[in-house]
Amino acid sequence: MAAATAGAASAGDWPQFRGPSASGVGDGAKPPVKWDASKGTNIVWSVEIPGLADSSPIVWGDQIFVTTAVSSDPKQTFRIGAYGDTDPVNDSSPHKWVVLAIDKKTGKILWQQTAHEGVPKTKRHPKSSQASPSPVTNGKVVVAYFGSEGLYAYSMTGECPVDRRK
Repeated sequence: MAAATAGAASAGDWPQFRGPSASGVGDGAKPPVKWDASKGTNIVWSVEIPGLADSSPIVWGDQIFVTTAVSSDPKQTFRIGAYGDTDPVNDSSPHKWVVLAIDKKTGKILWQQTAHEGVPKTKRHPKSSQASPSPVTNGKVVVAYFGSEGLYAYSMTGECPVDRRK
């Protein structure tokens, strides 16, 4: 929480899960009530994100930050819907844990950093991914937590200010 609240967020910033003050409220926001991706109605842009991720994106200024875990097994998917089976997914293939910065106006990927590579230390829920926690920022540093795979920090331009080998 300290990383998310240390900077001075503007009204349009969404620096952590559930936004400013973790309230889930975007003061002054006027999102569209209807949209249609197939027709492009109220869709400004779209971008394909590799891997599986279900963390919330965060926003600071004109940048959107997302995390993802890319399995080397292309058959890996999420399960959706209601069901009683909650056995963990058995995916011991090598993964890449990735942090991406996207231009809010165009959808262009500004930078992408692989935080960690290896076989997951833990299994995942069938409705989740290895990249579930949302990143946070204070407008100077973007922090991504990948559970057993580690905690990683990047500058707003994608440089790694913390030696992740320690």
